[in-house]
Amino acid sequence: MEAWQWESFSASRTAREVNRGTLLRTGIAGTALLAIAGCAHSRIGANAFEDDAWSYRVLGVPERSLIAALAGAFLNAALPRDGAQPQRDALLAAVRGFDTAVAGLPPADVAKIKQLLGLLDNPFLKPLATGIWSSWSEATTADVASFLTRWRYSPIELFRGGYDVLHQLTMAAWYGQNRAWGAIGYAGPPKL
Repeated sequence: MEAWQWESFSASRTAREVNRGTLLRTGIAGTALLAIAGCAHSRIGANAFEDDAWSYRVLGVPERSLIAALAGAFLNAALPRDGAQPQRDALLAAVRGFDTAVAGLPPADVAKIKQLLGLLDNPFLKPLATGIWSSWSEATTADVASFLTRWRYSPIELFRGGYDVLHQLTMAAWYGQNRAWGAIGYAGPPKL
């Protein structure tokens, strides 16, 4: 092998090793970051949606604030407009319904939904995934609706799937209650 060929071979081999080493270090750093992020949960405004009158089977306190924010955006036109307390009562009913709907799913699906909610509650990943920097209890309906629209029409299938799951569960939670039936002209199930 000529000297110039050896130098070229040796340089490309070193570049590959550096790239592999860099890749390995980056992978380890990324894994560590995700592990740390997985242990962290948002505590800002975490007590904003406490509900001691209901026995939740799936949702924790921070997740309830998240679901209330999502329900506020998804159900904006359907929520009562006659004061803060009726609107909060409606959101409370939607959060309880969401918990009931998720609790009725198979354990594998519950685990996936909990992972999605964990991502949306993670203080490191939430701003990157949603564009919302505040706590869910402090997020405006417009900001939440904007994030949901981005996910709905995202080129990333994971975001579109997350939107679909959140939308379907929120709608099932809301329209599964008789208080929502009048607005859509549903008289309720037939009397037997």
